[in-house]
Amino acid sequence: MTLRRLACGYLLLQGLGAVAWWGMLAAWPASRAAFRAADAPDSSLLAFAVADLGLFAALSIGVAIGLHHRSRWAWPLLAIHTGAAMYAGLTCWTLTAMTGEAWLGALLMTPPMVLPGWFLWQLRGEECAAWIDSDSPAKPDPPPAPGFSPKHSPKR
Repeated sequence: MTLRRLACGYLLLQGLGAVAWWGMLAAWPASRAAFRAADAPDSSLLAFAVADLGLFAALSIGVAIGLHHRSRWAWPLLAIHTGAAMYAGLTCWTLTAMTGEAWLGALLMTPPMVLPGWFLWQLRGEECAAWIDSDSPAKPDPPPAPGFSPKHSPKR
């Protein structure tokens, strides 16, 4: 199995797992207690839903698809996802360090805090350069919209 395929599989499972986790929190409110400080309201956890579903779950799935198809946008999105995953993981560990609680969330966020960054670093070499290179087998970007010309775009 190649590193790219391993990254695709991991990121897909990570993204789907995050969607399932948010579904569990929505469907089973009692489960929220394991992921927040005991004296904190549910809103302290639920406030992360939009950012987490967008920057963590959706980007994870999107990057997996992009890496699978060797799309040139996959590596930069992996960089964004890596930053979001590290931020979320560090937030979970900080909560645990400050309160001594919410260990399950911190433990579950440890692999996402480490692995996307490792994939980002490992895939930065020849494969990444090939995706960006115009002579690569990667799918080309779509043509610009009809009538659009960068030469004639409005000046700011």
